[in-house]
Amino acid sequence: MLRIKSLTVVTVSSMLVFVLMFSYLKKSIDRDYKNLEILRSKSIYHLIDHEFQGMYKDLEKINTDWSKWDDTYEFIEGNDKVREIFIKSNLDYGILYGILSDLNLNFIIFQDDHGQILYQQAYDDLGDDKIPREKIDLITKKISDYTEDTGLVVVDDKEVLVFSNLKISDSKNVKKPNGNLIMGYFLNENRVAAIKEKLGIQLAMAGITERSEVPYNINIGKNKIYNKIYISASSGESIVFDNQRNADILILGKENIKKYVIMLFVNFIILIFSIYIFMEHIIVRRLRKMDQSVKEIIECQDLGKRLKIRGKDEIGNLGKNINNLLEDIELMKERLYNLAAYDVMTGILNRHTGVEKLERNFKKAQNENRIFTIAFLDINDLKYVNDRYSHEEGDELIKNIVKIIEKKVKSDDVFLRFGGDEFILGFNRLNLIETKQLFNEIERNIEKYNNESKKEYAHSISIGIVECRENKTLEEYVNIADINMYENKRAKKKFPERIYVEEN
Repeated sequence: MLRIKSLTVVTVSSMLVFVLMFSYLKKSIDRDYKNLEILRSKSIYHLIDHEFQGMYKDLEKINTDWSKWDDTYEFIEGNDKVREIFIKSNLDYGILYGILSDLNLNFIIFQDDHGQILYQQAYDDLGDDKIPREKIDLITKKISDYTEDTGLVVVDDKEVLVFSNLKISDSKNVKKPNGNLIMGYFLNENRVAAIKEKLGIQLAMAGITERSEVPYNINIGKNKIYNKIYISASSGESIVFDNQRNADILILGKENIKKYVIMLFVNFIILIFSIYIFMEHIIVRRLRKMDQSVKEIIECQDLGKRLKIRGKDEIGNLGKNINNLLEDIELMKERLYNLAAYDVMTGILNRHTGVEKLERNFKKAQNENRIFTIAFLDINDLKYVNDRYSHEEGDELIKNIVKIIEKKVKSDDVFLRFGGDEFILGFNRLNLIETKQLFNEIERNIEKYNNESKKEYAHSISIGIVECRENKTLEEYVNIADINMYENKRAKKKFPERIYVEEN
Protein backbone atom coordinates (compact mmCIF):
# COMPACT_ATOMS: atom_id res chain seq x y z
CA MET A 1 0.00 0.00 0.00
CA LEU A 2 2.77 2.42 0.98
CA ARG A 3 4.69 1.48 -2.15
CA ILE A 4 1.71 2.34 -4.37
CA LYS A 5 1.08 5.59 -2.53
CA SER A 6 4.73 6.60 -2.69
CA LEU A 7 4.88 5.83 -6.40
CA THR A 8 1.68 7.81 -6.97
CA VAL A 9 2.93 10.74 -4.93
CA VAL A 10 6.29 10.77 -6.69
CA THR A 11 4.69 10.53 -10.14
CA VAL A 12 2.01 13.15 -9.53
CA SER A 13 4.38 15.56 -7.79
CA SER A 14 7.02 15.11 -10.50
CA MET A 15 4.49 15.70 -13.26
CA LEU A 16 3.21 18.75 -11.41
CA VAL A 17 6.76 20.06 -11.10
CA PHE A 18 7.31 19.26 -14.78
CA VAL A 19 4.20 21.17 -15.82
CA LEU A 20 5.09 24.13 -13.62
CA MET A 21 8.67 24.21 -14.82
CA PHE A 22 7.57 23.85 -18.45
CA SER A 23 5.05 26.66 -18.03
CA TYR A 24 7.60 28.89 -16.32
CA LEU A 25 10.31 28.02 -18.84
CA LYS A 26 8.03 28.70 -21.81
CA LYS A 27 6.86 32.03 -20.42
CA SER A 28 10.39 33.01 -19.46
CA ILE A 29 11.86 32.10 -22.85
CA ASP A 30 8.96 33.72 -24.73
CA ARG A 31 9.40 36.86 -22.67
CA ASP A 32 13.16 36.92 -23.15
CA TYR A 33 12.99 36.35 -26.90
CA LYS A 34 10.21 38.92 -27.27
CA ASN A 35 12.36 41.40 -25.39
CA LEU A 36 15.17 40.65 -27.81
CA GLU A 37 12.78 41.29 -30.72
CA ILE A 38 11.73 44.56 -29.09
CA LEU A 39 15.37 45.56 -28.66
CA ARG A 40 15.96 44.73 -32.30
CA SER A 41 12.97 46.85 -33.32
CA LYS A 42 14.24 49.72 -31.17
CA SER A 43 17.62 49.46 -32.88
CA ILE A 44 15.86 49.70 -36.27
CA TYR A 45 14.10 52.88 -35.11
CA HIS A 46 17.41 54.37 -33.96
CA LEU A 47 18.98 53.32 -37.25
CA ILE A 48 16.25 55.10 -39.25
CA ASP A 49 16.28 58.14 -36.96
CA HIS A 50 20.06 58.34 -37.26
CA GLU A 51 19.76 58.18 -41.06
CA PHE A 52 17.33 61.11 -41.08
CA GLN A 53 19.60 63.10 -38.77
CA GLY A 54 22.43 62.40 -41.18
CA MET A 55 20.27 63.56 -44.11
CA TYR A 56 19.49 66.81 -42.26
CA LYS A 57 23.16 67.32 -41.43
CA ASP A 58 24.31 66.72 -45.02
CA LEU A 59 21.67 69.06 -46.45
CA GLU A 60 22.45 71.76 -43.90
CA LYS A 61 26.15 71.51 -44.74
CA ILE A 62 25.41 72.02 -48.45
CA ASN A 63 23.16 74.98 -47.65
CA THR A 64 25.79 76.46 -45.33
CA ASP A 65 28.44 76.23 -48.03
CA TRP A 66 26.20 78.21 -50.40
CA SER A 67 24.46 80.61 -48.02
CA LYS A 68 27.71 81.66 -46.28
CA TRP A 69 29.51 82.35 -49.59
CA ASP A 70 30.48 85.84 -50.69
CA ASP A 71 29.32 85.22 -54.30
CA THR A 72 25.89 84.22 -53.07
CA TYR A 73 25.70 87.36 -50.90
CA GLU A 74 26.70 89.49 -53.91
CA PHE A 75 24.02 87.72 -55.94
CA ILE A 76 21.37 88.94 -53.50
CA GLU A 77 22.88 92.42 -53.18
CA GLY A 78 23.91 92.89 -56.84
CA ASN A 79 22.13 94.07 -60.00
CA ASP A 80 20.71 92.00 -62.82
CA LYS A 81 24.07 91.68 -64.56
CA VAL A 82 25.79 90.36 -61.45
CA ARG A 83 22.99 87.89 -60.93
CA GLU A 84 23.10 86.69 -64.53
CA ILE A 85 26.81 85.99 -64.28
CA PHE A 86 26.30 84.10 -60.96
CA ILE A 87 23.49 82.02 -62.45
CA LYS A 88 25.43 81.01 -65.55
CA SER A 89 28.54 80.28 -63.59
CA ASN A 90 27.09 78.41 -60.65
CA LEU A 91 23.48 77.41 -61.18
CA ASP A 92 22.60 76.86 -64.83
CA TYR A 93 25.74 75.84 -66.66
CA GLY A 94 24.42 73.87 -69.63
CA ILE A 95 23.69 70.62 -67.82
CA LEU A 96 20.06 69.51 -67.46
CA TYR A 97 18.84 70.87 -64.13
CA GLY A 98 22.34 72.13 -63.47
CA ILE A 99 23.15 72.50 -59.82
CA LEU A 100 20.20 70.30 -58.74
CA SER A 101 21.72 67.32 -60.52
CA ASP A 102 25.12 67.91 -58.93
CA LEU A 103 23.70 68.33 -55.43
CA ASN A 104 21.03 65.63 -55.81
CA LEU A 105 18.28 68.12 -54.92
CA ASN A 106 14.76 68.74 -56.21
CA PHE A 107 14.63 72.47 -55.59
CA ILE A 108 16.79 75.51 -54.79
CA ILE A 109 15.29 78.93 -54.13
CA PHE A 110 17.03 82.29 -53.56
CA GLN A 111 14.81 84.75 -51.72
CA ASP A 112 15.49 88.33 -50.64
CA ASP A 113 14.48 89.87 -47.33
CA HIS A 114 11.16 91.00 -48.81
CA GLY A 115 10.16 87.43 -49.66
CA GLN A 116 10.69 87.93 -53.39
CA ILE A 117 12.08 84.92 -55.26
CA LEU A 118 15.19 86.06 -57.11
CA TYR A 119 15.94 82.66 -58.58
CA GLN A 120 14.39 79.22 -58.38
CA GLN A 121 15.05 75.89 -59.96
CA ALA A 122 12.98 72.79 -59.25
CA TYR A 123 12.07 69.51 -60.83
CA ASP A 124 10.28 66.30 -59.93
CA ASP A 125 12.69 63.35 -60.17
CA LEU A 126 9.78 60.89 -60.38
CA GLY A 127 8.28 62.49 -63.49
CA ASP A 128 11.53 64.12 -64.64
CA ASP A 129 9.56 67.33 -65.15
CA LYS A 130 9.97 70.88 -63.98
CA ILE A 131 7.76 71.91 -61.08
CA PRO A 132 5.21 74.61 -61.89
CA ARG A 133 5.71 78.12 -60.48
CA GLU A 134 2.52 77.84 -58.42
CA LYS A 135 3.90 74.85 -56.59
CA ILE A 136 7.26 76.60 -56.11
CA ASP A 137 5.43 79.52 -54.50
CA LEU A 138 3.55 77.11 -52.22
CA ILE A 139 6.76 75.35 -51.19
CA THR A 140 8.47 78.69 -50.59
CA LYS A 141 5.62 80.01 -48.50
CA LYS A 142 5.54 76.83 -46.37
CA ILE A 143 9.29 76.66 -45.75
CA SER A 144 9.63 80.39 -45.13
CA ASP A 145 8.02 79.88 -41.73
CA TYR A 146 11.06 77.82 -40.58
CA THR A 147 14.04 80.15 -40.98
CA GLU A 148 17.40 78.78 -39.79
CA ASP A 149 15.93 75.28 -39.67
CA THR A 150 16.55 71.97 -41.39
CA GLY A 151 14.15 69.07 -41.28
CA LEU A 152 10.88 67.74 -42.69
CA VAL A 153 7.83 69.71 -43.70
CA VAL A 154 4.47 68.59 -45.07
CA VAL A 155 2.93 70.47 -48.02
CA ASP A 156 -0.77 70.18 -48.91
CA ASP A 157 -1.13 67.37 -46.31
CA LYS A 158 0.30 64.91 -48.79
CA GLU A 159 3.87 65.72 -49.85
CA VAL A 160 6.85 65.51 -47.52
CA LEU A 161 9.90 67.66 -48.16
CA VAL A 162 13.37 67.46 -46.68
CA PHE A 163 14.43 71.12 -46.52
CA SER A 164 17.04 73.52 -45.26
CA ASN A 165 16.28 77.25 -44.90
CA LEU A 166 19.27 79.41 -43.88
CA LYS A 167 19.98 83.13 -43.90
CA ILE A 168 22.41 84.35 -46.60
CA SER A 169 25.52 86.19 -45.33
CA ASP A 170 29.09 86.82 -46.31
CA SER A 171 31.76 84.22 -45.61
CA LYS A 172 33.15 86.18 -42.67
CA ASN A 173 29.69 86.85 -41.29
CA VAL A 174 30.49 90.55 -40.98
CA LYS A 175 27.76 92.03 -43.14
CA LYS A 176 24.11 92.02 -42.25
CA PRO A 177 22.35 88.87 -43.52
CA ASN A 178 20.18 89.45 -46.56
CA GLY A 179 17.66 86.95 -47.86
CA ASN A 180 17.29 83.20 -47.48
CA LEU A 181 18.57 80.19 -49.36
CA ILE A 182 16.01 77.36 -49.47
CA MET A 183 16.95 73.98 -50.84
CA GLY A 184 15.79 70.41 -50.44
CA TYR A 185 14.16 67.42 -52.02
CA PHE A 186 10.94 65.41 -51.99
CA LEU A 187 10.79 62.43 -49.63
CA ASN A 188 9.23 60.24 -52.33
CA GLU A 189 9.37 56.55 -53.03
CA ASN A 190 12.76 56.87 -54.77
CA ARG A 191 14.30 58.49 -51.68
CA VAL A 192 12.70 55.95 -49.35
CA ALA A 193 13.94 53.13 -51.58
CA ALA A 194 17.45 54.56 -51.35
CA ILE A 195 17.20 54.62 -47.53
CA LYS A 196 15.85 51.06 -47.56
CA GLU A 197 18.73 49.86 -49.72
CA LYS A 198 21.34 51.69 -47.68
CA LEU A 199 20.13 50.38 -44.31
CA GLY A 200 19.27 46.90 -45.60
CA ILE A 201 15.79 46.84 -44.05
CA GLN A 202 12.18 46.69 -45.20
CA LEU A 203 10.83 50.25 -45.19
CA ALA A 204 7.81 51.97 -46.70
CA MET A 205 6.29 55.38 -46.04
CA ALA A 206 2.77 54.67 -44.77
CA GLY A 207 1.37 58.17 -44.47
CA ILE A 208 1.16 61.32 -42.42
CA THR A 209 -0.45 61.66 -39.01
CA GLU A 210 -0.69 64.10 -36.15
CA ARG A 211 2.45 64.36 -34.05
CA SER A 212 2.91 61.07 -32.19
CA GLU A 213 3.88 61.05 -28.53
CA VAL A 214 5.85 57.83 -29.06
CA PRO A 215 8.67 57.41 -31.59
CA TYR A 216 7.68 53.87 -32.56
CA ASN A 217 5.05 51.18 -32.12
CA ILE A 218 5.95 47.48 -32.06
CA ASN A 219 3.46 44.70 -32.78
CA ILE A 220 4.72 41.13 -32.41
CA GLY A 221 2.83 38.63 -34.52
CA LYS A 222 3.15 34.86 -34.70
CA ASN A 223 6.13 34.84 -37.06
CA LYS A 224 6.32 38.51 -38.10
CA ILE A 225 7.26 41.78 -36.43
CA TYR A 226 5.32 44.87 -37.48
CA ASN A 227 6.97 48.18 -36.59
CA LYS A 228 5.63 51.68 -37.12
CA ILE A 229 8.27 54.39 -37.03
CA TYR A 230 7.22 58.01 -36.41
CA ILE A 231 9.60 60.76 -37.66
CA SER A 232 8.61 64.24 -36.50
CA ALA A 233 8.27 67.07 -39.00
CA SER A 234 8.98 70.75 -38.31
CA SER A 235 5.42 71.52 -39.42
CA GLY A 236 4.00 69.55 -36.46
CA GLU A 237 3.04 66.26 -38.08
CA SER A 238 4.66 62.83 -37.86
CA ILE A 239 5.71 60.87 -40.93
CA VAL A 240 4.77 57.19 -40.53
CA PHE A 241 7.02 54.44 -41.85
CA ASP A 242 6.18 50.73 -41.89
CA ASN A 243 8.89 48.21 -41.15
CA GLN A 244 7.99 44.53 -41.46
CA ARG A 245 10.40 41.68 -40.85
CA ASN A 246 10.53 38.02 -39.92
CA ALA A 247 10.57 37.25 -36.18
CA ASP A 248 13.80 35.28 -36.55
CA ILE A 249 14.72 35.49 -32.85
CA LEU A 250 11.23 34.44 -31.73
CA ILE A 251 11.16 31.53 -34.16
CA LEU A 252 14.56 30.40 -32.88
CA GLY A 253 13.21 30.65 -29.32
CA LYS A 254 10.25 28.39 -30.14
CA GLU A 255 12.60 25.80 -31.61
CA ASN A 256 14.76 25.95 -28.49
CA ILE A 257 11.67 25.51 -26.27
CA LYS A 258 10.86 22.25 -28.05
CA LYS A 259 14.39 21.00 -27.41
CA TYR A 260 14.21 22.04 -23.77
CA VAL A 261 10.84 20.31 -23.30
CA ILE A 262 12.13 17.01 -24.68
CA MET A 263 15.28 17.22 -22.57
CA LEU A 264 13.26 18.17 -19.48
CA PHE A 265 10.79 15.33 -19.99
CA VAL A 266 13.55 12.73 -20.33
CA ASN A 267 15.24 14.05 -17.20
CA PHE A 268 12.00 13.85 -15.25
CA ILE A 269 11.40 10.24 -16.29
CA ILE A 270 14.88 9.39 -15.02
CA LEU A 271 14.24 11.40 -11.86
CA ILE A 272 10.93 9.64 -11.15
CA PHE A 273 12.54 6.23 -11.52
CA SER A 274 15.51 7.21 -9.32
CA ILE A 275 13.26 8.63 -6.60
CA TYR A 276 11.10 5.51 -6.60
CA ILE A 277 14.12 3.21 -6.21
CA PHE A 278 15.48 5.41 -3.44
CA MET A 279 12.16 5.58 -1.58
CA GLU A 280 11.58 1.84 -1.83
CA HIS A 281 14.97 0.73 -0.56
CA ILE A 282 15.95 3.57 1.76
CA ILE A 283 12.62 4.84 3.12
CA VAL A 284 9.60 2.59 2.55
CA ARG A 285 11.12 -0.65 3.89
CA ARG A 286 12.38 1.01 7.05
CA LEU A 287 9.11 2.87 7.62
CA ARG A 288 7.23 -0.42 7.20
CA LYS A 289 9.45 -2.02 9.85
CA MET A 290 8.90 0.97 12.14
CA ASP A 291 5.14 0.74 11.64
CA GLN A 292 5.20 -2.95 12.59
CA SER A 293 7.19 -2.19 15.79
CA VAL A 294 4.76 0.56 16.82
CA LYS A 295 1.80 -1.78 16.32
CA GLU A 296 3.46 -4.36 18.56
CA ILE A 297 3.93 -1.75 21.30
CA ILE A 298 0.28 -0.71 21.01
CA GLU A 299 -0.98 -4.31 21.10
CA CYS A 300 1.22 -5.21 24.09
CA GLN A 301 0.59 -1.86 25.80
CA ASP A 302 4.20 -2.01 26.88
CA LEU A 303 5.68 1.50 26.95
CA GLY A 304 8.97 0.02 28.10
CA LYS A 305 9.52 -1.56 24.70
CA ARG A 306 11.62 0.38 22.18
CA LEU A 307 11.98 0.55 18.38
CA LYS A 308 15.04 -0.97 16.75
CA ILE A 309 15.73 1.42 13.87
CA ARG A 310 19.30 1.92 12.72
CA GLY A 311 20.82 4.69 10.70
CA LYS A 312 22.06 8.24 11.16
CA ASP A 313 19.62 9.77 8.70
CA GLU A 314 16.17 11.29 9.29
CA ILE A 315 14.46 7.89 9.63
CA GLY A 316 17.03 6.81 12.19
CA ASN A 317 16.47 10.08 14.02
CA LEU A 318 12.72 9.47 13.79
CA GLY A 319 13.16 6.09 15.49
CA LYS A 320 15.24 7.71 18.23
CA ASN A 321 12.67 10.45 18.64
CA ILE A 322 9.86 7.89 18.96
CA ASN A 323 11.86 6.05 21.62
CA ASN A 324 12.44 9.35 23.42
CA LEU A 325 8.74 10.08 23.09
CA LEU A 326 7.87 6.73 24.68
CA GLU A 327 10.12 7.63 27.61
CA ASP A 328 8.51 11.05 27.86
CA ILE A 329 5.06 9.44 27.80
CA GLU A 330 6.04 7.22 30.71
CA LEU A 331 7.29 10.22 32.66
CA MET A 332 4.27 12.27 31.67
CA LYS A 333 1.94 9.48 32.72
CA GLU A 334 3.57 9.52 36.14
CA ARG A 335 3.41 13.31 36.31
CA LEU A 336 -0.24 13.35 35.24
CA TYR A 337 -1.03 10.83 37.95
CA ASN A 338 0.74 13.04 40.48
CA LEU A 339 -1.11 16.12 39.23
CA ALA A 340 -4.40 14.25 39.38
CA ALA A 341 -3.73 12.67 42.78
CA TYR A 342 -1.81 15.28 44.76
CA ASP A 343 -2.54 18.81 45.89
CA VAL A 344 -0.32 21.26 44.00
CA MET A 345 0.37 23.53 46.96
CA THR A 346 1.02 21.06 49.75
CA GLY A 347 2.07 17.91 47.89
CA ILE A 348 -0.36 15.67 49.87
CA LEU A 349 -3.32 13.80 48.39
CA ASN A 350 -6.05 15.96 46.93
CA ARG A 351 -9.72 15.54 47.81
CA HIS A 352 -10.70 13.23 44.96
CA THR A 353 -7.81 10.77 45.24
CA GLY A 354 -7.53 11.12 49.01
CA VAL A 355 -11.21 10.34 49.65
CA GLU A 356 -10.93 7.27 47.36
CA LYS A 357 -7.92 6.00 49.35
CA LEU A 358 -9.68 6.84 52.64
CA GLU A 359 -12.72 4.86 51.48
CA ARG A 360 -10.59 1.84 50.57
CA ASN A 361 -8.77 1.81 53.92
CA PHE A 362 -12.04 2.37 55.78
CA LYS A 363 -13.78 -0.58 54.09
CA LYS A 364 -10.73 -2.78 54.52
CA ALA A 365 -10.70 -2.05 58.27
CA GLN A 366 -14.42 -2.83 58.50
CA ASN A 367 -14.04 -6.08 56.60
CA GLU A 368 -11.10 -7.14 58.76
CA ASN A 369 -12.80 -5.90 61.96
CA ARG A 370 -9.90 -3.59 62.74
CA ILE A 371 -9.86 -0.13 64.25
CA PHE A 372 -10.03 2.95 62.04
CA THR A 373 -9.82 6.50 63.30
CA ILE A 374 -10.61 9.71 61.38
CA ALA A 375 -9.32 13.18 62.26
CA PHE A 376 -10.81 16.33 60.70
CA LEU A 377 -8.40 19.24 60.88
CA ASP A 378 -8.94 22.97 60.32
CA ILE A 379 -6.26 25.69 60.30
CA ASN A 380 -7.27 28.55 62.59
CA ASP A 381 -7.31 32.21 61.55
CA LEU A 382 -6.39 31.57 57.87
CA LYS A 383 -8.79 34.25 56.65
CA TYR A 384 -7.24 36.77 59.05
CA VAL A 385 -3.74 36.00 57.77
CA ASN A 386 -4.91 36.28 54.13
CA ASP A 387 -6.61 39.63 54.75
CA ARG A 388 -4.03 41.09 57.10
CA TYR A 389 -0.78 39.92 55.51
CA SER A 390 -1.53 38.51 51.99
CA HIS A 391 -2.69 35.32 50.35
CA GLU A 392 0.93 34.36 49.78
CA GLU A 393 1.45 34.46 53.55
CA GLY A 394 -1.74 32.41 53.98
CA ASP A 395 -0.40 29.80 51.57
CA GLU A 396 2.85 29.72 53.54
CA LEU A 397 0.81 29.10 56.74
CA ILE A 398 -0.95 26.10 55.15
CA LYS A 399 2.34 24.60 53.90
CA ASN A 400 4.04 25.04 57.28
CA ILE A 401 1.20 23.23 59.12
CA VAL A 402 1.24 20.40 56.55
CA LYS A 403 5.03 19.95 56.90
CA ILE A 404 4.74 19.68 60.70
CA ILE A 405 1.94 17.10 60.44
CA GLU A 406 3.71 15.11 57.70
CA LYS A 407 6.61 14.45 60.10
CA LYS A 408 4.21 12.45 62.33
CA VAL A 409 2.31 10.67 59.53
CA LYS A 410 3.38 7.23 58.26
CA SER A 411 3.05 5.74 54.78
CA ASP A 412 0.02 3.60 55.75
CA ASP A 413 -1.88 6.64 57.02
CA VAL A 414 -4.12 8.75 54.79
CA PHE A 415 -3.49 12.49 54.75
CA LEU A 416 -5.52 14.59 52.32
CA ARG A 417 -6.52 18.18 51.71
CA PHE A 418 -10.30 18.26 51.90
CA GLY A 419 -10.55 21.85 50.78
CA GLY A 420 -9.13 25.30 51.56
CA ASP A 421 -7.93 25.11 55.19
CA GLU A 422 -9.55 21.72 55.96
CA PHE A 423 -7.69 18.40 56.03
CA ILE A 424 -8.62 14.80 56.85
CA LEU A 425 -6.39 12.09 58.28
CA GLY A 426 -7.24 8.39 58.46
CA PHE A 427 -5.41 5.89 60.73
CA ASN A 428 -5.75 2.11 60.72
CA ARG A 429 -3.01 1.77 63.32
CA LEU A 430 -4.24 4.17 66.05
CA ASN A 431 -7.32 4.18 68.26
CA LEU A 432 -9.01 7.30 69.59
CA ILE A 433 -6.63 7.80 72.55
CA GLU A 434 -3.51 7.19 70.46
CA THR A 435 -4.74 9.64 67.82
CA LYS A 436 -5.33 12.33 70.45
CA GLN A 437 -1.83 11.74 71.81
CA LEU A 438 -0.45 12.10 68.30
CA PHE A 439 -2.09 15.48 67.91
CA ASN A 440 -0.81 16.57 71.32
CA GLU A 441 2.68 16.09 69.88
CA ILE A 442 1.73 17.91 66.69
CA GLU A 443 0.36 20.84 68.77
CA ARG A 444 3.60 21.06 70.71
CA ASN A 445 5.61 21.04 67.47
CA ILE A 446 3.41 23.84 66.11
CA GLU A 447 3.94 25.86 69.30
CA LYS A 448 7.67 25.26 69.01
CA TYR A 449 7.57 26.55 65.43
CA ASN A 450 5.68 29.66 66.60
CA ASN A 451 8.39 30.42 69.15
CA GLU A 452 11.18 29.97 66.61
CA SER A 453 9.62 31.68 63.60
CA LYS A 454 8.94 35.02 65.38
CA LYS A 455 6.01 35.72 63.04
CA GLU A 456 3.45 38.33 64.02
CA TYR A 457 0.71 35.68 64.06
CA ALA A 458 0.53 32.20 65.61
CA HIS A 459 0.05 28.89 63.80
CA SER A 460 -2.74 26.80 65.32
CA ILE A 461 -5.20 24.08 64.35
CA SER A 462 -8.54 22.70 65.48
CA ILE A 463 -9.08 18.92 65.53
CA GLY A 464 -12.13 16.72 65.46
CA ILE A 465 -11.48 12.99 66.04
CA VAL A 466 -13.82 10.00 65.73
CA GLU A 467 -13.17 6.27 66.08
CA CYS A 468 -15.15 4.18 63.57
CA ARG A 469 -16.76 1.42 65.68
CA GLU A 470 -20.41 1.51 64.65
CA ASN A 471 -22.04 0.48 61.39
CA LYS A 472 -21.95 3.91 59.69
CA THR A 473 -20.75 5.15 56.32
CA LEU A 474 -17.49 6.99 55.82
CA GLU A 475 -19.41 10.16 55.00
CA GLU A 476 -21.26 9.97 58.32
CA TYR A 477 -18.02 9.54 60.26
CA VAL A 478 -16.44 12.48 58.42
CA ASN A 479 -19.42 14.65 59.37
CA ILE A 480 -19.07 13.57 63.04
CA ALA A 481 -15.37 14.44 62.95
CA ASP A 482 -16.25 17.80 61.37
CA ILE A 483 -18.70 18.54 64.22
CA ASN A 484 -16.09 17.54 66.79
CA MET A 485 -13.63 19.87 65.11
CA TYR A 486 -15.95 22.86 65.51
CA GLU A 487 -16.49 21.95 69.19
CA ASN A 488 -12.72 21.90 69.60
CA LYS A 489 -12.43 25.28 67.86
CA ARG A 490 -14.98 26.82 70.27
CA ALA A 491 -13.29 25.24 73.28
CA LYS A 492 -9.89 26.57 72.22
CA LYS A 493 -11.22 30.10 72.20
CA LYS A 494 -12.07 29.63 75.93
CA PHE A 495 -9.10 27.44 76.88
CA PRO A 496 -6.22 28.07 74.44
CA GLU A 497 -3.84 25.78 76.39
CA ARG A 498 -6.14 22.75 76.20
CA ILE A 499 -4.67 19.39 75.20
CA TYR A 500 -6.58 16.44 73.79
CA VAL A 501 -5.70 13.83 76.47
CA GLU A 502 -3.82 13.92 79.71
CA GLU A 503 -0.48 12.12 79.50
CA ASN A 504 1.17 10.37 82.49
